[in-house]
Amino acid sequence: MKKAFTLAEVLITLGIIGVVAAMTLPTLINKTKNKELHTAFLKTYSELGQIALLFKAEHGISVAEYAAFSNINDTADLISKYFSGSTKLSDDAMGTPNKDGVYEGLYAMNSLNGQAFSGGPNTGGKDSSFLCDDSGIYSNNRGEIFIFNNAPQDGENGPVICVDVNGKKGPNRFGADYFLFIFTIDGGVIPMGQEHDDNTDYVCNSGSGDCNNFSNEGNTYCDKASTNYTKNASCAYYALVDEHPLISGRDYWQDFLGEVYRR
Repeated sequence: MKKAFTLAEVLITLGIIGVVAAMTLPTLINKTKNKELHTAFLKTYSELGQIALLFKAEHGISVAEYAAFSNINDTADLISKYFSGSTKLSDDAMGTPNKDGVYEGLYAMNSLNGQAFSGGPNTGGKDSSFLCDDSGIYSNNRGEIFIFNNAPQDGENGPVICVDVNGKKGPNRFGADYFLFIFTIDGGVIPMGQEHDDNTDYVCNSGSGDCNNFSNEGNTYCDKASTNYTKNASCAYYALVDEHPLISGRDYWQDFLGEVYRR
């Protein structure tokens, strides 16, 4: 006699494999996606650092020092020329108003908890849904999207620059693919949330995102549950050091974002 599996045994085995695959596949997909976003984030941070150094070498002053005495749009235009393959997508942070004066968002944005906000038509223009709302919208040859906030005061770090590290592709969430950075007086760039002697004391808590030059620090501002996206502003710091904002010993890109996607 030849030993073999019965049809019922084969079907049961395939069913078990299917159930296990269905349970583990989303986790594997998210881990792969998070790895891609982590890599894009690090490339963005590196490029901004190189731009800051090159700017100071060519102009004799840092971006922050220059921006304090210049119109933010002029500063943004000048900085954007250092991006690899720079393109200006819009003269306004909300895009271009239609014939009725309504600003149509470049694309929908979400807070870290996945809740969409003001990503569509907006008549105010300033409520850009991006926290950075005082310059045009720029892109580079990797498709990243850059928007600048207000110019700093003399002696302050700034301006804040918001970056979607993978452009219009999802998840389009603060703290996942959308991060904030700050140009520093000493000629560098730091992630929003990192302490620095020259950071402004002004904290952005505005639900509309209409804030002057600001610096949000601490894990209060990397909150996966809050519907106020200013509470996601400092996630760039935790993303850079790859640390969970609340739980010691856990990382940002897998552990923390894993919790975000399981919400």
